[in-house]
Amino acid sequence: MSVQAEVAGFIADVRVILAPGVTEAALRAVGDRMRVLAQTPDLLPDYELGALHGNTASMMTLHSDGPEGLTLMLAQFPETAPTPIHDHNSWGVACVVSGRDRYQHFERLDDAEHNDHAHLRLLYERELAPGDVVAWLDPPHDIHCQQGIGGAAWELVLFGLDATSRPRQYFDLATGAVRSSMPQ
Repeated sequence: MSVQAEVAGFIADVRVILAPGVTEAALRAVGDRMRVLAQTPDLLPDYELGALHGNTASMMTLHSDGPEGLTLMLAQFPETAPTPIHDHNSWGVACVVSGRDRYQHFERLDDAEHNDHAHLRLLYERELAPGDVVAWLDPPHDIHCQQGIGGAAWELVLFGLDATSRPRQYFDLATGAVRSSMPQ
């Protein structure tokens, strides 16, 4: 079966899983289904991907229902530098396809009243291997950063909306500064 057909089958299954609503249990079930998709032969491209987060991370869109709908991406996170700490303004599920990933998830401790400043703390850190899944609910539960370990990490990432079509916040943990920008 082609990669396109596998992706289409995955999206159809996700629609059924999420029909009752987006919950932690539903996102875990999406993650279980994503593990199957991650084993698709020829999933990893042999061509250049688009830039992501203004560093050496990159991605490509495998499926999009448009700005307000399901969006599936294939992302690559190098070992050279972590992504900036950022949000996506959406719930999401990520599954490592290849490589190892250091995933850090943050909690916002302030009331988000000030758009240019935030107080974050590391909620948890995980080292993810192929088939490992992380999921997050809608904001403010979507703040994280990632970095490949010992080489590039490839991940499938499903969002509840097209996270590339709207500004996201980038957080400086040391200074508390927050900047808003379109993903690059």
